[in-house]
Amino acid sequence: MINKFLEIEVLLSPEVYEELKKLSEERIEELIEKIREFKFYNRDFILLDKKFFEIFLYESLEDIIKKYKNFDFIYYYTGVTLETEEKPIKEEETKVEEKEEIKEETKEETIEEVKEEIKEEHIKELERVEKIRESFKGKIEFIAKDIETRISIYEDTDVSNKSTCEGKIDDFIRYFRDRFERLKKFIERRAGRKALPISKLENYKGEEVFTVGMVYDVRDRGDKVIVEIEDEEERVLAVIDKELYKKSGEILLDEVIGFIGKFNRYLYVKDIIRPSINKPYINKTKEELYMAFLSDIHVGSNEFLYKDFEKFIEFLNGNVKNSLEEKIVSRLKYICIAGDLVDGIGVYPGQEEDLYEIDIMKQYEEVAKYIEQIPEHIAIVISPGNHDAVRPAEPQPRLPKEIIKLFNRENIYFVGNPCTLNIHGLDTLLYHGRSFDDLVSQIPTASYENPFTIMKEVIKRRHLSPVYGGRCPITPEEKDYLVIERDIDILHTGHIHINGYGIYRNVALINSGTFQEQTDFQKRMGIKPTPSIVPILRLDRLGESNHYIEWDRGIVEVKI
Repeated sequence: MINKFLEIEVLLSPEVYEELKKLSEERIEELIEKIREFKFYNRDFILLDKKFFEIFLYESLEDIIKKYKNFDFIYYYTGVTLETEEKPIKEEETKVEEKEEIKEETKEETIEEVKEEIKEEHIKELERVEKIRESFKGKIEFIAKDIETRISIYEDTDVSNKSTCEGKIDDFIRYFRDRFERLKKFIERRAGRKALPISKLENYKGEEVFTVGMVYDVRDRGDKVIVEIEDEEERVLAVIDKELYKKSGEILLDEVIGFIGKFNRYLYVKDIIRPSINKPYINKTKEELYMAFLSDIHVGSNEFLYKDFEKFIEFLNGNVKNSLEEKIVSRLKYICIAGDLVDGIGVYPGQEEDLYEIDIMKQYEEVAKYIEQIPEHIAIVISPGNHDAVRPAEPQPRLPKEIIKLFNRENIYFVGNPCTLNIHGLDTLLYHGRSFDDLVSQIPTASYENPFTIMKEVIKRRHLSPVYGGRCPITPEEKDYLVIERDIDILHTGHIHINGYGIYRNVALINSGTFQEQTDFQKRMGIKPTPSIVPILRLDRLGESNHYIEWDRGIVEVKI
């Protein structure tokens, strides 16, 4: 609940938090929607105390906008009492108001001037950027140039040109059935046996049984946890000891899970089986090659770190300082970009104030010019994110043709989000990572500060967004493209602007950071991004020493 309010930049006072617990979910959603609409008129950060809680809860949206659209919430929190009674306007007050209006107009002019200066600076910089490849040509020998590009897209993992959803009830039924059936097969494979339908459990009273279901409800009962699961026909209550529950990890609504236990009206669980990827070894390439991972570039944002991004492109073109950097650059063959190339427009209320370029096509033109300067022998894979110009609901199709045409270079692959590709023999899954917001809010051990803790949960459940109906919107296609179909070698994500890396069940989990400086919203939320750090993997040594490297604002360091 708290995260839903944080999403619209609203903090709750302890008193209000307790009051909200007494409201129905429907009433809370109505309140959130009312505040969200109000914030189109007043974008101040709101601390919802008892006074404003009652105002937003009981007054009409029209009245609230009329009274408070110009209200200074920040000033209010410093201790000034809000006065709503109308008073006669004195001449002195009129003069003060006139001065304030002039001051505000001057302020707006200054902001526009600054934004124009930033835009002009970017235009001048782009003229220089267009000559990067020429300026470093011939500086080093690119061994990767003579290595064949080997990329094949698993088309069955990409929704592009395959969307059939019309938003009907039947779409949802097909979607959840597909999710259930495919994950059930993985669970049965791990258990080494076929699962009994829930409706058949009655026939095996007192015996050990194995069944699979989708989680309908989870209730904490002190030393026990009651989990209600369902299949296509029936539901059953599963009773789990707290110790077993803790050992297995948090059970989420809508995840597909297997239970082994004795049945006697209820299923008394002895073992929990998830569809987790469980590879026996780590795959590697035969030859020494490197792959770099990017996401969340956010071209168009006032916080876009264009100088750092330019520096990274210079590095790719051979601007190196030592033999380690030269070895990496000379054998760097692939770059994966997991979404949010641009900051977009209309992603959140008032976003235009945070942009130096409000034309989204010009944002893409700019990022295309940067990417055009990357050496042509480096193959690039690009998938979209929630800031890109595709539908916000997942799965997302690849970028539209009119945008793809802007990228004037060969050896570039545009795919949907998510999508799995085989890159030089390694199955690599790109997913932007919007579902991470839901996982962090529901799994105590998952945190933004350590993306590896989130990504492990995805591998364990073999699903990129196990929770349905959270902050991550999902389109109910007839096939659930968020199921991890293959035993992948690399999972590459982004979205949360914080770098993270680790290996779990022999899968390399890599969350690339960002080229966007900390935003005002992130400051208020206490989120500290790790900008301008590019993770690089040495593909022939995955899992061994010296295989994980970071380019950090021009400094290259072997981390693992």
